[in-house]
Amino acid sequence: MITFNGLGLFGSGPSSIEPGPYESRDAVMEAPGTIGASAITQGTRPRTLRQHGTLIADDEAALQALIDTIQAQVGSGAAALIDQHGKAWPNCLMQRFETQAFRRLGPRTTTRYGITYLQTQP
Repeated sequence: MITFNGLGLFGSGPSSIEPGPYESRDAVMEAPGTIGASAITQGTRPRTLRQHGTLIADDEAALQALIDTIQAQVGSGAAALIDQHGKAWPNCLMQRFETQAFRRLGPRTTTRYGITYLQTQP
């Protein structure tokens, strides 16, 4: 089950996390009249991770309460993100949370959602 900041907010429906690329940060210098360039490696760039899934609750009020709890994590600071495979992604900021329109699923209410995290120190 996916957790963020120790909170298991995403267990009501299916969800998954897709990590973005792991990239180096380089300062590339080219001098006029030379062939090639020199590069100084300056560590790694922050990594973006995307989470997609479905939230399910008994009614619209319960679903909105869950959404409000997740929304409170946006901009709350860096925390550990644990993905669907149990892999820990430390130093993640929840930067963006978006939902779609509520829909009925039998007697329950559901919405699709997306979250963008920034792993500041991959």
